[in-house]
Amino acid sequence: MYAPPGPAAPGSGPGPRRRRGGSAVPKQPERSLASALPGALSITALCTALAEPAWLRVHGGTCPRQELGVADVLGYTDPKLLEDFCVNSQTVLLLRVIAAFCFLGILCSLTAFLLDVFGPKHPALKITRRYAFAHILTVLQCATVIGFCYWASELILSLQQQHKKYHGSLIYVTFAISFYLVAGAGGASILATAANLLRHYPTEEEEQALELLSEMEDSSETFTADYANQFQPPPAYTP
Repeated sequence: MYAPPGPAAPGSGPGPRRRRGGSAVPKQPERSLASALPGALSITALCTALAEPAWLRVHGGTCPRQELGVADVLGYTDPKLLEDFCVNSQTVLLLRVIAAFCFLGILCSLTAFLLDVFGPKHPALKITRRYAFAHILTVLQCATVIGFCYWASELILSLQQQHKKYHGSLIYVTFAISFYLVAGAGGASILATAANLLRHYPTEEEEQALELLSEMEDSSETFTADYANQFQPPPAYTP
């Protein structure tokens, strides 16, 4: 006749024992909030610049438009822009190239932001994030856009000087808000790049050692649980 088993002591159940205070093996997180925040600002600035119609301001020429931008040449181009000598065919091509580089910058910045937020463990993605390749590409795209904007402003200035509204009119072309938004996006990407490059990461040997210790702890827990299950008390006797 079996006697009913007494109350089990705390922590002596058949289930696997839980370690107090979490894992004893420190794990290096791959996520980086310090670089994700400037990356989000870069995405926002580039999207706003692309949607904003004011890239260049024109004064003193026959062009009735005071502001020109990439929105004027995406898809349908108003023939009056050519007839009023606001732009020429080369300027239209430059503005479209600027829009293309803005799209590429948004894509690179979005990729960098996702890598910073999720921190994937895949070796190729991990190297891409740690060395901030996507952020660096965003900086290059913004610098290219700034250079093409300056080129487009020189072409528009030359065109307006050839077609003055009045004899002796002061002709000048200045940059508008979208130009400065792109410059700000490039600056934010530089900050994100610095946050990734200046961060300390464990070496390959240290990562392998951490993974080995983690596997040893997991196997030790499994062995402890199996060993405890072998010494369970017999069930209560029922007549």
